[in-house]
Amino acid sequence: MGRTRTVFSIAYSILKISGALLAAWLTLGRNVKKARSSFEAELVKEGMSKEDAEKISECYSELKDQLMDLLKGAVQTGRKWET
Repeated sequence: MGRTRTVFSIAYSILKISGALLAAWLTLGRNVKKARSSFEAELVKEGMSKEDAEKISECYSELKDQLMDLLKGAVQTGRKWET
């Protein structure tokens, strides 16, 4: 009985953490998309070409990808974060 309870407790914790990570991933993706479009709109409003504004705002997506890679690496290997 005690072993079964422990297994369920571990499974619940893993599901809870997975849900939080999924929510963070979705929220980060949506916020980066909104930030990019707002930044591009401001640059275009100030007179920059749309293509140039898109190239500059690509940094937001690159930073998000780097952050997600860092988190994936830490979760997959179970090691501490290294910067």
